[in-house]
Amino acid sequence: MNFLRRSLIMIMVTGALSLGTTLIANAQMSYGVKVAAGAACQSDLLRIADNCDAVFSPTFGLVGKYQFTDGFALKSGLEYQLKGRSYTEENIDMSEKLQYLSLPVKAEFSAGEKAGLKKGQRVYFAVGPYLSYLLDAELEIDDVYSDLGNDTKNFDAGLGFELGMEFPVFNQKALQIGLNYDMGFVEVYKSAPDLHNKMASISLGFLF
Repeated sequence: MNFLRRSLIMIMVTGALSLGTTLIANAQMSYGVKVAAGAACQSDLLRIADNCDAVFSPTFGLVGKYQFTDGFALKSGLEYQLKGRSYTEENIDMSEKLQYLSLPVKAEFSAGEKAGLKKGQRVYFAVGPYLSYLLDAELEIDDVYSDLGNDTKNFDAGLGFELGMEFPVFNQKALQIGLNYDMGFVEVYKSAPDLHNKMASISLGFLF
């Protein structure tokens, strides 16, 4: 199983790096880094949240964006994400923390000066699927951790949304500030039906 996990991680990393290398060779490509902080929970399919409290959810990773036209781009990357839920059972506080390696692919629609913004500024909306591989899953009770790997599914998949602003910095570089929401479509646990990952966050991206 460990060999399978390592192999799948290497495939995802290799695929992302190959995509990045191909796109970087084109003049319409920009690439950079992304960090985000937010809250994650788990709930029924297509519901924002129910029956659990949120846990702190950081994200960081690499981003690549290919600009097809002035108002349309395709962007992807490779991101580390922490998701999960927090709840109380028999007056005991519990937190389940799941670490994922995620590969999102989003179509980005944007508008700049034609929308009344200053030169170089853009407002954008991005949407697209993501595929995530589970790196680790733990249950925390009173600072004591136990492994959840046998009860969690190895993959998650869903749809990601992003709304934000892009600002020019340092000549050809750009700063993106966005509001993000991920909705999972795959059940997280083998023994608990109809629990899906949800995450909302604020992100900061720097594109070269």
